Amino acid sequence: MDTIPERFTLRNPSGNPLARRGGFRVPFGLKEGRVWAPNEVPKGKACGCICPGCHAPLSAKAQESRRKRPHFAHLTDTGCHTGRETGIHERAKQLIADHQRLTIPAWLGDLIDMPNPPHARDDEGRLHWGRQVDHPAHSTQLRDVEIERSFGSYKPDVVARDEVGELLIEIRVTHAVGDLKAARVQAHGRRMIEVDLSQLHRDVPHDPAAFQHAVLDDAANRSWISCPEAVAEWQASKQELDEQVAARNREIAQLRGDMIKAAQARQEREAQETKDKAGRKAYVRRLKRAKHAEDLEQLLELTSPERIDRILREYRISAEERVGELLESVPAAVRSACLRTHVDAWIFGVDPALWQLLAHDHFVAQRAPGDRFNQKDVATWVRRSFYPERALYRLFVTQYANRAEAQRAGFPKRQLAYWVFTDEENDRIPNFYCPVNDFIDRLERARVIRKLPAPIGECEVLPLPPSGFTPAAAVAMGPLPRA
Repeated sequence: MDTIPERFTLRNPSGNPLARRGGFRVPFGLKEGRVWAPNEVPKGKACGCICPGCHAPLSAKAQESRRKRPHFAHLTDTGCHTGRETGIHERAKQLIADHQRLTIPAWLGDLIDMPNPPHARDDEGRLHWGRQVDHPAHSTQLRDVEIERSFGSYKPDVVARDEVGELLIEIRVTHAVGDLKAARVQAHGRRMIEVDLSQLHRDVPHDPAAFQHAVLDDAANRSWISCPEAVAEWQASKQELDEQVAARNREIAQLRGDMIKAAQARQEREAQETKDKAGRKAYVRRLKRAKHAEDLEQLLELTSPERIDRILREYRISAEERVGELLESVPAAVRSACLRTHVDAWIFGVDPALWQLLAHDHFVAQRAPGDRFNQKDVATWVRRSFYPERALYRLFVTQYANRAEAQRAGFPKRQLAYWVFTDEENDRIPNFYCPVNDFIDRLERARVIRKLPAPIGECEVLPLPPSGFTPAAAVAMGPLPRA
């Protein structure tokens, strides 16, 4: 291993395990007021250095090792955890003071408060862009360098002057510049940058050349805390942009005013047309309802729950003997399928179990395996063989024809409803196909028929199951939910 493992920490903003700041090794030692690298002093105890954090004696280690980075170690375990960070902080300030140069970062603005270039949306939501503030990164010479000069309420790590003027420099190892300190610097109109060493690879402080590059030359690890010149230029660009957007908004307001006037005139015309159209629609509706007036008068009475319960009891009593005879000749699974009924199965004027048993006998029992029939054929046979409510059937056909007409016109209409009828009337009209379709589904589950993929509704009679085999079928009694 190149270095001693660092202590485990949950805080790792970069997500890089090599960027943790904690550790036991001390990269720099303090001697005679200066910060030294291990290879800059005699080895071992003779280095004469103390820990920058706890001021305990240090020993210079691994100066000539090929396996380990040169470093300092405490002569005795003091439990010190600040020597590494304090040493990095002090060494960085010392490098700036010694070399009197620094790479100044580019001013990038702020994604939320000062996006560069500035942008704004007009009243139509269209995005407009202003001039970009161009302050690129560059290397500059420093003069009049001072370490930790106080400005009363704050004390920057380094104060110097460059070609522009006074420059405040902060070195971040653990803590970033706080909002209060940044606000004070900005309020005083001073320039300040922050060099961020908090995410350095753990081995960089043990490599003097790499550490010097990170402090003095790496443009990627620093940013502006306060740059009055760039802010002033950005504000000027933003003001120009706001004026352009304001002019555009005035044009938009004028266009909208014209459009509102045109819309009002159009609405007045459409209101009159709608009034005329509503009158024509009401007239047409009255004419069309007149064709079904007699059937609609019977609808509420024919579909009342009390009447349905009564006629089902009557149907059941009158068909009891015949149903019993037919049940004796069918397998158990078919018996179960025929005794279950759809909620609208009463509409054919006969006991639902009877017409289902007779339909099974006609289309399945009397046919050979492989014979085919269509669900439409079953629906037609049931309707013609028994006594459906003619008024209800006519109303259903009207609903069905209206949907077919809408589908042919390109409207994806699936619900059976006719605009001439009221919502209650549309809901009360029973569906003459659903009871038959539901019955066919139950025969398929009983495995006496199977549905074919084409044409639609085509079914095939299956061979009888082997002796002793009972196809799966539901045995619950009572009507099924209405489709």
